[in-house]
Amino acid sequence: MDNASYHSVQVEKKPTISSLKSEMQNWLLRHNVEFSGTMTKAQLLLLIKNTQKEPVYRIDELLKASGHTVLRLPPYHPDLNLIELVWADIKNNIAQNYINSSLDEKIILLDKLFSEFTAEKWQRCDDHVQKNENDYWSRDSRFDNVIDSFIINLQDSDSSSGGEVEDEDDDEIEDEVETESMSE
Repeated sequence: MDNASYHSVQVEKKPTISSLKSEMQNWLLRHNVEFSGTMTKAQLLLLIKNTQKEPVYRIDELLKASGHTVLRLPPYHPDLNLIELVWADIKNNIAQNYINSSLDEKIILLDKLFSEFTAEKWQRCDDHVQKNENDYWSRDSRFDNVIDSFIINLQDSDSSSGGEVEDEDDDEIEDEVETESMSE
């Protein structure tokens, strides 16, 4: 499942600053989060934001009720969406060969293209998606390894200068940050 807006309608959204205070309180009650009746909307909103709840999507619930497992694709990765590849192939075919056709002709053509979309074409698209997924996993692994090699373990350092130099460096950095934030 991709993350199109119509696939991402939540069963219950978290309240926002524009929600009524009573809506915020009811949400907190439903999620067993303690709060005081004297809290302001801003304080309630902070509690809501700090409550980690995975969003539940309506379409996912419908599919699960029918015995299906839902797999959500990462956002902004149409190259991992098999249906997007198939649809792109069909749209390209129409665009290249039937630009000046009437709407009725295009509908007939679309039916024809869908019926002629062979299992072999489908398999090629599936293979392409799997290759892309494997490439992402490989790059992610390499990236993690490179990042891990840059991590410096401060407890392993054997500094003979003691902590004062580090404290002075910290003070200099804090001064720079304060100076930069004042100039903005």
